[in-house]
Amino acid sequence: MVLHARHGTTAYIVSLKAHSIAVSVDGSPVVSWDRGGRLYSVYDGGVTWRRGLSGQVIEKRRAGDERNRVLLSGDDADRVVDSAARAARTTLEHMNAAPWRWTSPVDRVVAQEARALLALASGFDAAAARADARRFGLVFGRVGILPPDQYLSLVVQATEGCSFNTCTFCDLYRDGYRVKTVEEFRQHVAGVLTYLGASASLRSRGIFLGAANALAVPMARLLPIFETLLEDLDAARRGVCAFVDGFTGARKTMAEYRLLSHLGLRRVYIGLESGHDPLLAFVRKPGTGADAAETVRTIKAAGVHVGVIVMTGLGGRQFAEGHERDTVAVINAMRLGEGDLLYFSDLVEVPTTSYPARAADAKLGSLTGQERTAQRDRIRAGLRFAAAPPQFATYDIREFTY
Repeated sequence: MVLHARHGTTAYIVSLKAHSIAVSVDGSPVVSWDRGGRLYSVYDGGVTWRRGLSGQVIEKRRAGDERNRVLLSGDDADRVVDSAARAARTTLEHMNAAPWRWTSPVDRVVAQEARALLALASGFDAAAARADARRFGLVFGRVGILPPDQYLSLVVQATEGCSFNTCTFCDLYRDGYRVKTVEEFRQHVAGVLTYLGASASLRSRGIFLGAANALAVPMARLLPIFETLLEDLDAARRGVCAFVDGFTGARKTMAEYRLLSHLGLRRVYIGLESGHDPLLAFVRKPGTGADAAETVRTIKAAGVHVGVIVMTGLGGRQFAEGHERDTVAVINAMRLGEGDLLYFSDLVEVPTTSYPARAADAKLGSLTGQERTAQRDRIRAGLRFAAAPPQFATYDIREFTY
């Protein structure tokens, strides 16, 4: 439902949705909050700010063909949150001071609900946001990464960290690896629901089972986790998604993946990165391209869709030819099709990882942005599909916050 009003020379639009509320003041900014009153996004003058539950604020702006992204913290993040709270407060004050004219009784009911949500949003200032982020940390710790189509899923964590944690380009999981007991997991799920409250409705696309490699958990421990999801979370009925690596993913049989599909498993994401085994060895990623292809075929034979992630720019110029050739061969061997996803993700050289130094020592030669685009296009040109192809998409890890 959408409410329109004018206060003096200022025009307001309030959009009330099943999962969120948004306010537009004179067309810009446009600010949205979830139904728990937590800020979700601000758009103003071509710039977008997105706040995650973790308290991170990502600023995105376009300059020509380039998209610039900055992770804001401290005072810069506080200013974004405070400006959004002021927008909610001003809109609420004007709704209360000069009653808007309704075109139908429904509008009057909608306005009541909008006032209640704006009251929550107006109290979500920088101080409240920092306190909320601390609560998030107690419940979730760190949510390392999600595939882009899962950003609005409800994350629950069966594991902590990554089961192998050796990839030289990744700094997302450096605190060891542990599988929660069933009781710990139940308590975690209860804590997630308590923390989110009404905010859970915005993150209702389904369940993302974390952390980095959740499906590597042995079946005897994994089945009670899936059963808990179905018992305690309505979103599980919309499907469960998770990561697995090609090396450990190959250890499960088609029958085991089919059993998980009956318990809600909808899509499995595999970070292939490259099909070129020498490059995988260089970046210390366990397994081979053949392992990943076998894992994908087994999962698909069980009736579960996959999302495969390829990294462009990995290995620079020295590995480029083998990376492209073998990645094409491995993806073609996976037999992807309709309902699957194929992501292309540009390498982001993180200074705190060992990859930049190792790449410099090996004189790999980094690819430019144009060269990475050309590499992606060459890989795509070599792919062959028996029927309808998978969906192709871009995966930019710099845009992620949860």
